[in-house]
Amino acid sequence: MTITALVERAAALLPEQGPLQAFVHHNTLHAFEHLPFTDAVTEAAGVFGTEPYQSEAAFHAHLRSGRITPDDLDAVVAAEVVDDGDPVVPGGPTLRRFHETRLRHHVEVPHGAALHWLLAETDAVDAVDPRWDLLRAVAPEPVAPAPHRRPRDRVLATTGVDPDHLVHPLLIRLTAAFLDQGVAYWSMPAREHGLLTAFRALYGRAGGPPDPFLRGLAACLREQRGRDAERTIRWALDELGVPEQDRADVITATLLSLRGWAGMVRQFELRPDRAPVEPRPARLTDYLAVQLTLDVFATRHVLATAEPVADVVARPELALVYEAFVLARLMEVPLTGRPQAAAWLAVVDGCDEVERRRLLHLAYERRHRVDVLDGLAAHQRVSARTGTPSFQAVFCLDEREESVRRHLEECCPTVETFGFAGFFGVAMNYRGVHDVRSRPLCPVVVTPRHAVVEQPIRPGREPRRIKARWTRTVSVGSRTLARGGVASVALGVTGLASLVGRCLFPRAAHRWSNRHGTPPATRLVMGFPVDEMVDIVATTLRTTGLSRALAPVVLIVGHGSSSLNNPHESAHDCGATGGGRGGPNARAFAAMANDPAVRSGLAERGIVIPGGTWFVGGYHNTSDDSMAYYDEDLVPAGHVEPLRAAKEALGTACALAAHERCRRFESAPPDLALVDALPHAETHAVDLGQPRPEYGHATNAVCVVGRRSRTRGLFLDRRAFLASYEPSSDTDDTLLAGLLAAVGPVCAGINLEYYFSFVDPAGYGCGTKLPHNITGLIGVMDGHASDLRTGLPWQMVEIHEPVRLLLVVEVGPERLSGIVRANPALDRLVSGGWIRLVAWDPETDAMHVFQDGTFQPHAPERTAFPVVGRSVEVYAGSRDHLGCAHVLAEVDVPVPVA
Repeated sequence: MTITALVERAAALLPEQGPLQAFVHHNTLHAFEHLPFTDAVTEAAGVFGTEPYQSEAAFHAHLRSGRITPDDLDAVVAAEVVDDGDPVVPGGPTLRRFHETRLRHHVEVPHGAALHWLLAETDAVDAVDPRWDLLRAVAPEPVAPAPHRRPRDRVLATTGVDPDHLVHPLLIRLTAAFLDQGVAYWSMPAREHGLLTAFRALYGRAGGPPDPFLRGLAACLREQRGRDAERTIRWALDELGVPEQDRADVITATLLSLRGWAGMVRQFELRPDRAPVEPRPARLTDYLAVQLTLDVFATRHVLATAEPVADVVARPELALVYEAFVLARLMEVPLTGRPQAAAWLAVVDGCDEVERRRLLHLAYERRHRVDVLDGLAAHQRVSARTGTPSFQAVFCLDEREESVRRHLEECCPTVETFGFAGFFGVAMNYRGVHDVRSRPLCPVVVTPRHAVVEQPIRPGREPRRIKARWTRTVSVGSRTLARGGVASVALGVTGLASLVGRCLFPRAAHRWSNRHGTPPATRLVMGFPVDEMVDIVATTLRTTGLSRALAPVVLIVGHGSSSLNNPHESAHDCGATGGGRGGPNARAFAAMANDPAVRSGLAERGIVIPGGTWFVGGYHNTSDDSMAYYDEDLVPAGHVEPLRAAKEALGTACALAAHERCRRFESAPPDLALVDALPHAETHAVDLGQPRPEYGHATNAVCVVGRRSRTRGLFLDRRAFLASYEPSSDTDDTLLAGLLAAVGPVCAGINLEYYFSFVDPAGYGCGTKLPHNITGLIGVMDGHASDLRTGLPWQMVEIHEPVRLLLVVEVGPERLSGIVRANPALDRLVSGGWIRLVAWDPETDAMHVFQDGTFQPHAPERTAFPVVGRSVEVYAGSRDHLGCAHVLAEVDVPVPVA
């Protein structure tokens, strides 16, 4: 294979995370989706050195708390362990009984020196027990260490000095300077020609770099000038003594050694449109050529200056023997001879730590799955409220909107709510009145073909440009000697006052800094032809069921999140808009639905929007639970009062949702008053020192696709994506197929990124926020220099339950099977177990869970759930995840709001 082909293969393992401003949730292990989930997490753990599941200690804490029950363990073992009914050794347990007992007991097994100390200094092993000697006698030989993958590994093993400690700091600085999006005052010279050319121009100058390990580099780079990246990589591999058959592994391991930076270079190469300011001519082969060139000089330097270290003699690994001995005593297993001891050792080895964690994880997920499905099944028996809706509201299917919808229905029982992907079918390149450049607002797998521009009604001097010039003047001036000194004196007192205010009085300081009156009125200039707008509106109305009966006012509510000093702010925004904010999409959809030409086109298709119906776009900020509405000056006079009532009801619902959300914050008292909820949420969002402005998708676990009547009045604890689907409008499954094609991968991507960032915060997530520094407007590093940290920070995932998404679809199992098989991407997620699929038959109300390649009926274990009048009766005083409950809310109750 060519070097380029080897690089392409290695690139599949790199993170797909783009720059921070375009953070989009995705499956962290996208390169392993062709494997079943349980195989993929294990294989990826070997490749990346990461964890596949929660720790065994964490699972046993769940056992003690009741989050995992003994029945869950027994059910999982019965399904996963093949047992012929015979004891594994004479006088011992059967294989299933062994697994059931083993999973119930957390046996601490030390390794290496800790185990040798335990055996020598304690009485952990009874010396007169013959089982110890028998097990030691039949113990297998220790496994030989894995071969070195990189030349650097051999150097480290023979000298004890790591060449990466020389190479990585320099490579980080080079790559950061190359990709920088305007933070640096002095830009990297020659970077418009690519990283390799810029590296040669910078380090090939006479005199050479000062680092001792780089002596001779300047002359080498001048000699190589004009060589392409592939030829340079071949030269470096030859210099490092890498044989042809090992080059694929070496290239992969080299790129993975700083996979965050390598992944960002790859993203700039593939998706330059996602660059925050200006794309750079990034090529992964250039990056690899630079890294391997530095590896050559670092390796030469270490071998020439470091003393060889003595080989470490491997000692027999006694951990398995110790574990088998402890379990033999625990289960009272007699071992009377070497054959029995060998058989027992094999059984213990077959249930190693990874296998135990896999089974415990399945039990952990089973308890969640059973509780949710039982709650959904029991809720069918609660009658849904009927009647003509006073108004309708379409939200993003985001699980954070579940509580807003539920509270809205509680405080206004005559409302009807729906859920749809938060771009509302409007895939566009959008440029707002304050935006420097347009950005796509649609799922990342979609390439928008049309532009939408927000323009002021009365053109004038744009405040955006004035503010931008002033900001640039201050920013550039602060980095120069003369202007920086003057700026420090002139602006220091003002800056100090602002800093003190934002730290001590964040809410008041935020409101004072945003006191600039009413923003100028604007309009959207739509770049869509009428027929496409008709398609967009028709699909949304038919899929959700809105086309059946429209209220006088229909709110289309997009969402996003704004917070202060939060590098991962974009990760809180709407995934359906590619990490953007869905307000413009909601506004654009409302404009389409109100367009007379669009309504005429819809009528030709049998969808009639009454003249008495008006659509209004809105925006919900999920960080402070505020609402904004668009184009209110266009609302007809007859709709002003219905809109006012709808806004009042939604404002109350947002206050209630903030109250429910604040229970998760340790900063909020358990008895937080309702009138204090919105102020507390707003303070969280604008506090300069707050690492948890909101928890984002941290509670996600379920997605229900179906009619709202199935879930209305069911407390789902902000854990469920809710996508509206009207089966009666979809005779050929076209609407459902399109809906699942979007909902499945998008929700799975969110769910899996949270899963992996939780189970390994350092390996898959980006760790704690506390040492993070933003670099080049593209990502965060730990401190002044580290790998570019990908994934989610711990403060976003710390309350998450790492379970795979439970996707419940209101359709029969046969029809659902056909839809899944027809969509390769969805089929890969379902068949591989990356998501758990459930068919909820609308005709029989039976549920079928997809397991082992087929749909199997779900047998409810619980039929009775709490019945309350309001949601607050369920969550009051609790900070933990909560189960299902029926919320009646049959009458309007006034709710005090600040």
